[in-house]
Amino acid sequence: MSQFLLYFNAFWAALGILTGGGVGILGILVLAGYVYGAAGIASEKKLGYRVAVGVAFLPIVLRALVAMGAIGGLLGNLTWVLFLFGAEDPRFASNPLNVLFEYVLIVLLLHRQSREHERIWFD
Repeated sequence: MSQFLLYFNAFWAALGILTGGGVGILGILVLAGYVYGAAGIASEKKLGYRVAVGVAFLPIVLRALVAMGAIGGLLGNLTWVLFLFGAEDPRFASNPLNVLFEYVLIVLLLHRQSREHERIWFD
């Protein structure tokens, strides 16, 4: 299920990039992270699993940075990154359904059985 959610997020990230909402190198790297993480899980690669976990936390980290006001001062204007993740206004959290899927992806990736499967079977 986590692999499906990663591909699902990659689709929306690609759509955001194509419509101009997620332009830039960071948007492309996030898209690549989603695809590589999902493909890495499918081919049972430890690096793919680790990339998937890192990319799963990225929307929450970006939202927290915006909430603390750090993005404006440290990194410049990165509101397009928030549009990539579905935020309508950078000062507020995105759609609750989007946030729910973000947390579900994290829970699925960090669940005890997922970590045990990764530890035993992945190269």
